[in-house]
Amino acid sequence: MDPSFALDPTTALQAATRTQALEPPPPRLLVAGAGGPLGREVLREALAHGRYARVGVLTRAPLQAGLRRLHAVPYDDGDDSSPALPAHDFAVVVFDRGRDHYGRDEAYHLPEPHELPALAARVRASGVHTLVVVCPIAPALLPQALQHGLANLDEQAVAALGFERLLFVRPTQDAVALTLTAWPQRLARWMLSQLRYMVPQQERPLRAGAVAAFVFEVLRQWRDAAPGTRIAAAPLLWAAAQKEGPEPVVQRWLHGDATLPLPQGGRGPG
Repeated sequence: MDPSFALDPTTALQAATRTQALEPPPPRLLVAGAGGPLGREVLREALAHGRYARVGVLTRAPLQAGLRRLHAVPYDDGDDSSPALPAHDFAVVVFDRGRDHYGRDEAYHLPEPHELPALAARVRASGVHTLVVVCPIAPALLPQALQHGLANLDEQAVAALGFERLLFVRPTQDAVALTLTAWPQRLARWMLSQLRYMVPQQERPLRAGAVAAFVFEVLRQWRDAAPGTRIAAAPLLWAAAQKEGPEPVVQRWLHGDATLPLPQGGRGPG
């Protein structure tokens, strides 16, 4: 090889440094509500991707994290003097039914719906520019107090905080459930819930894993699409849960395609 074409080590180092400078560092993700079936799937999906430099999880008790990228973030929602949250880029807030019977979720902070505006304000102050709020898959299984809270979820207050990208995920049509107090209403709701065993598969509640996969596919693709506030309703989630996977559905949705496919053999929930 002609020595004149030999690459000077200093030039090579400078070129590599410039290349690294052009590549943005891996984002940092914060998860609130990692307990319950849906919260666990969201946390598992976050750690499985490997595209996040750090995955923080809000805790209310000491957490022994055995994974290198998982970090406990103690959270105290008592007053305004609580310490600031560490810096993150993305945040996912999950509302799910309570902790399991084996104590696996005891360390995680499970946010209540009335906490959302204050929690969103704190994550926004920590540098989060993209927030995803995930409603439950089966609201009928939630305690009445939590159902009532979801019915009054203050989405407008969260949108007013100035997030660059804000997504509300509603896996079922009744994700914002109404509180039923009269016994005839409760009986009717119970009878309708039993009919779910007789309806086609595409009209039953989605799997937690499918919802989590949709959330992280949106987070992966959204940086190349227009920012703003979006709502992902049940039919869109069902389309993303089909055999082709969420990637093409999310891509078309983020870029304004109004002709998204619906599940074969049915129109999906609602």
